Formats: sequence, C-alpha cells, structure tokens
Amino acid sequence: MSNTPKVVSLTPAVFHLPAAVNAVSRSYGDNPIVPRGPKFKPILDRVRHGLVAALGAEADYEAILLTGSGSTAIAAVLGSCLRREERLLVIRNGAYGDRILEFAQALGQPVIDYELPYGVRPDMARVEELLAGADAVAMIHGGTSTCTLNPMAEVGALARKHGKKLLMDGISSLFVEPIDLAAWNVAAVMGSCNKGLHSHPNLTCTIVRKDLLADMATFPSRTPNLELHKTWQKQVAGGHPYTMDPMSVLQVDAALSALATEGGAAGRHAMYQARCEILRAGYEALGLKIARFEGQPLQSIGTMLEIPAGNSYEAMADKLATNVVDGRVFEIYSAQGKLSDRYFRLFNMGEYPLEAYRVFLKALAQVL
Repeated sequence: MSNTPKVVSLTPAVFHLPAAVNAVSRSYGDNPIVPRGPKFKPILDRVRHGLVAALGAEADYEAILLTGSGSTAIAAVLGSCLRREERLLVIRNGAYGDRILEFAQALGQPVIDYELPYGVRPDMARVEELLAGADAVAMIHGGTSTCTLNPMAEVGALARKHGKKLLMDGISSLFVEPIDLAAWNVAAVMGSCNKGLHSHPNLTCTIVRKDLLADMATFPSRTPNLELHKTWQKQVAGGHPYTMDPMSVLQVDAALSALATEGGAAGRHAMYQARCEILRAGYEALGLKIARFEGQPLQSIGTMLEIPAGNSYEAMADKLATNVVDGRVFEIYSAQGKLSDRYFRLFNMGEYPLEAYRVFLKALAQVL
C-alpha cells in the first residue's frame, strides 16, 4: 500500500472529479470518436440538451460548447451577443467584474463602468440610473474574489423593466447555486463545464436565450473562433466550425450523469451547503473571522477568511500542503489582488466526502 498522502484541493479550479469523468480518459484511447463523424452528433446533442435541462432552462435557452476555460466563455458572450455599438454597463465589485471590463474594452465595446469596492453590494437605484444610458448590462453572479453572491434577480428585474439585455457570468455558480434564468431575464450566460459541473477545465459552455440567438444571425463577426451563432449552427448539425475534442465532450456527458445521480443542481447545492455548515462552524470555533459583506449572501462553493494575526497565507499554505493529517494534505488558495494582504480563501469544491473537511479542520487547527 502506498504511503503517499492524498491531496485534497481546497481551490476553485483544480480538484478531484467524479469517477465516471476520470474513467473516460482511461477508456477513450481504445474507442476514439471522429469529431465530424456520425458517432459525434448524438453525444453532442445529449450534452447540449443536458446542460440546459440541468438548469431547468431547455424551453427558452440553447447551450453552445467551446474549447477553453471560463474566460473563453466571457470573450465569446461579449464578442457575440452584443453589436459593436451597443453600450454595456459593467457592474464590477470583484476581480472577475474587472475581467469583464478588460475584455469588453479589448473588443472596443462602449462601456459604462460601475466600479465598487470588492464585495460591496450594487446599489439598485444607481444601477437603474446607469441603465438609462446603456443597451445591456453584465455582472458576475458568484463572486469568487469574495465568495459572495451578487443580486442577479434584482438586476434582471431592472433590465426587464427597461428593455436591456442581461449578460450573466455564471462560471462559479452554475449547477451549484439556485438559478432561474428565465425569471431573472438573463439573455446569455458565460459558463463553465469545470467548477460546479465537476468536469475538466478544457471545455466550457455558454447558454444563450433563443430570441437573442435568432438576432445574432445579423451581428457582424468580431471574434473569429468564438462566434456563438456560427458555432451553434454547426453544433445543431452535429459538428463544430473548428476542431473539438470528443473526449472532453464525453467527460462533460459523464459529469452531467454524475450530477443527476446527486439529485441535479438542487442536490449538489444541498451537498455544498452541508460542507459549508461543517466548515464555517469549524472556522469560527478556531477563532477565524469569515469575510461578510452587507446584503451579499455567501457562496456555497467556498469562504473567504481574514488571515489571523501572527500568521501569513504563505506559511499556512506551506504547512497544510506538507503536514500529513490522517493520510491527507491540503492545498488552499490566496485572496486576489486588492484583498490578498488581508484574506485567504478556502473552497469546498469537487468530489470529497464530508470526512475530508473534518480532517481539514483538524489540520487547520494544528497550523494555527
């Protein structure tokens, strides 16, 4: 028996995946699939439908798969779902709101920038005021910078009231948090097949409302290999305008099946909440202070904590990654940018039993 400790990743990007997802890569080499052959279309159809069905959105939305990460989905939605002249209100209160602004500016999109300190809840009166001069609005749903949730339903209601498009970054909230795309008036979603779906980060997805998808047929091309309307047309026919890895699609298919066995998105949300209950009670028992922001609920996927006095993130991370406790070591995550000198983050994503988090609290207690 190996004495190598098991690594438990408490990060939001690389973590252990379902056994069914891992099994795909072990068996695929014996039965590869031609990406433009007859065997590919049924798999592609099943995955595309499965993504929107898992969100309860199959009546009004279409899923489009892309090679790449969540940032690929951001670029694709901004470059495909807006005309070049449309004015985009960007609500940013975290690092990924900053990324939306960066990408929009790189595309030459006219932008109205509503900047807030990280974690601070957007003021709805100010949002409504700024919407008067905009054609669309973009906002992060799950802010992994601060481990909080933004008020997407409220912003969506204002967008509906004023006839504006709402572009939602759901990269860290899809399949984990309660989401109602139609009720929230979401026009398009920047998504992920990694994060809450528990597949690899080499394939991503966007979710686009059908009426917007029809309008996009007349939009000029802006992002050559990320044009969502062209990609959707090819995928409906069973192909892809550029090379796509069928093994990655099969891994997403396996991840959707694993999600279904857990009771779908609602079941996964309940699983993540159970983890949060154990961990957050443990953090407070250890005297750690959870970062909370007024009016902003905490995400289910993780928690931001103040670095305790007399410690540093680097020292804690090194000890947790090297000190073996009950056969496990742990990888943790720093805070981002403006917050990294005061906070660190602990995510509870991936395929781990509750016992792993109890062991982590024991390891954390030793470090502190």
